[in-house]
Amino acid sequence: MDNTSKMNNYQYIFTKVMNKRLKFILNINIIMAVIISITLRLPCGQFWWNLIWTFAIRGPALFTALSLIRQARKKFSTVDYSVHKSLGSQIYHSVFSMTFVKYSLFYVISSYLIHAVYMFQLPFAFDYYLLSKEYRQNPLINDEWVYYWYCPLVVALLYSSHHIIFQRNRLQLEYGNSKRTPEKYLFSRIPQLIGHSLGLSIIIAIVTPLSYYFFKPLIYKTNVLLILLLGLDPSIPPSATSFKTYLHLAYVAYTTYLGWEIANHTFEVYATIGCLDGNKPISTYSADPINCLLSGLRNVDPQYSLSRVTAFQELAYISMAKDPEGIKLRNAIYNARNRKGYLWPAIFDECSLVIKEMTDRVNYRSISDLKALKEGKPDGTAFEFSKDDNIFGNSFISSVRSSPVTNIKEYKKEEPTKSKYDFIYTILAKNKIPLPKITNHKLITALRQKYQIGCDYYNKFSTTLLNTWIGVFFRTTLKRDTESRVINPVNFGNAVIAVANLLIHSIEEDKNNTITANDVCQVLNLFERPIRACSNYIDYVPASVYVNDDSKNNLVGIVHDLTMHEFYELCVKFNGKLNDLVLTPKTYKLAKWVIDVAIAEQQKRK
Repeated sequence: MDNTSKMNNYQYIFTKVMNKRLKFILNINIIMAVIISITLRLPCGQFWWNLIWTFAIRGPALFTALSLIRQARKKFSTVDYSVHKSLGSQIYHSVFSMTFVKYSLFYVISSYLIHAVYMFQLPFAFDYYLLSKEYRQNPLINDEWVYYWYCPLVVALLYSSHHIIFQRNRLQLEYGNSKRTPEKYLFSRIPQLIGHSLGLSIIIAIVTPLSYYFFKPLIYKTNVLLILLLGLDPSIPPSATSFKTYLHLAYVAYTTYLGWEIANHTFEVYATIGCLDGNKPISTYSADPINCLLSGLRNVDPQYSLSRVTAFQELAYISMAKDPEGIKLRNAIYNARNRKGYLWPAIFDECSLVIKEMTDRVNYRSISDLKALKEGKPDGTAFEFSKDDNIFGNSFISSVRSSPVTNIKEYKKEEPTKSKYDFIYTILAKNKIPLPKITNHKLITALRQKYQIGCDYYNKFSTTLLNTWIGVFFRTTLKRDTESRVINPVNFGNAVIAVANLLIHSIEEDKNNTITANDVCQVLNLFERPIRACSNYIDYVPASVYVNDDSKNNLVGIVHDLTMHEFYELCVKFNGKLNDLVLTPKTYKLAKWVIDVAIAEQQKRK
């Protein structure tokens, strides 16, 4: 890729900007390394002597340890929610994966560097064996020394698994927010970081001695060759740890966790600054900003997900901008062209793909969920079929008829018919397999009854299990289910905001009539789909979801409100043209209701 192509590639420019931002973390790591070095030396005194060693050896070692966390986050951070719908599934797919192995390796090395700084200031730092009192007997291994070096491994594995399982490596961005000032967020969560580090330290103080008790024989047996080479007694030595040992390691574990928490928080602050470098959008470093921005929107490679989020963030910023430079970029979108014509259709296509993908995921119902929805509510009450006149699509009939995923044909799969049984008997007859002498398919009816009894028993057992503490690992909670459907709410939110605002500003700024009445129709019809899908989900939560309260404050509800707000703004802005637009019946009903609400609010204000 030549220099011209690179400067028109959004990912290339974004990487340069990101690297410049992350350099600030290195400066913070230097300060943190000095502070941690002093902190780790406090139990041993000798402050001035410690300063000399800090700048000579301890400081560089601790700086390397903190920089490893920066590299781990840079390589393994994500912007998407997990697709796994239960805690058990999340734990399994997180811990038993190569990503976890690679991610943990950074933390293991970092942990050993920090613990080594503390360990080498203790009196028995090199006393890995105990002198034997008996003549000609090999010395025993110092069990306390082994325990000290076992602790860093547990500290690292606990923290890295906690980070991945609970998606703490996910960068938390906000839709509609173009820039976050680092100074504002850098010191905003210090109390939470201290509390979180303390909680993890308490857990590690309990887990480490218990796990060492179980793994101690394995540790010595797997290292028997090394023990023999060192001329030590290969037998398992008695425990030599004391309360003082646990106190020392709890202190260094807390210091390690607090350092990691601050390092991770610092990374998140600088990695989520947004699409503005200073006051300048990232794409403006290119000679052709709009084509450059389009390349960022189109880049669906998972490893470039952060740059794509930033590109959608920038598009939303341009669509809402009020400053001269932002307005200039917005006008460029209306006028931007390539060999195939105007770029607006290409930008709209990328936004609509994101919106449609999320809509399909929210609409999706498994066969068992479809069956439960048809038979009635999960609590056993009869399901009332409402007329198809609800503008939000909150009726069962409307969701089935209109949803591209929830297809009415799925129900036919669940209703065995006579023709299916005749087909089975035809196959048996052709293969000369003797048929049972029964009438009206009594055998099949009996099997169906047995199957239904088994299903009822399984459902009862699973419901009972989910209500116990063990069920926490197997529940498909409302929070996890909505996150698995709205995997990237930031891209969705910014796509909706961008499209809506580009249409609204086109009334006054689009001099070439790039955006036509047909585009307004497409956008209104496009927005109605996620509004209806989200409403259906909220009103009829899938039967497989474990709902223990009536809270509607979930991710699906949030994106519904966002889309509804932008739909409302479009209807009010294009009110005079609504009757001339070719809208679907559901979109027209929703638009008409919006206008009625707007008129009512206006009259109320008057």
